[in-house]
Amino acid sequence: MADLLLVDNDARIADLVAFFLRRSGHAVRTSADFGGARAAIAHARPDLMLSDLDLGEERGLVELPRLAADGLLPPTLVVSGFLDRAAQIELERLPQVVGVLAKPFDLDVLLARVAEALARARERAPTAVASAGDDGWLELAPSPESA
Repeated sequence: MADLLLVDNDARIADLVAFFLRRSGHAVRTSADFGGARAAIAHARPDLMLSDLDLGEERGLVELPRLAADGLLPPTLVVSGFLDRAAQIELERLPQVVGVLAKPFDLDVLLARVAEALARARERAPTAVASAGDDGWLELAPSPESA
């Protein structure tokens, strides 16, 4: 079971996708905008964020890089009806983007892509090395291969 954050301003799509993902065993939180997503991430970082690109006034191609620059972008599967080649190239520049899926999609395909994205996110997750200092405190630092 994974903790998922679904960011989509279409309540019907968000409700349907969240229902399906919950039935598949995932915990799902939703947000209709990137402000809400930012707050949800700050509260508890999800294992994977599923994000639409077009949220009315907000654009994922602007907001996702902002979240990344602020160190808040979790592993993300972009799910959008507006995925042209230029957008995909821009999204691929963000290491946190672990996949894309064009709308409309079959729910079984979505579930498979979520599993792939979670596996990819686990592969990319930084590992930490623990070392005890002279003062007895334990220090965690990224391992050399993940730094």
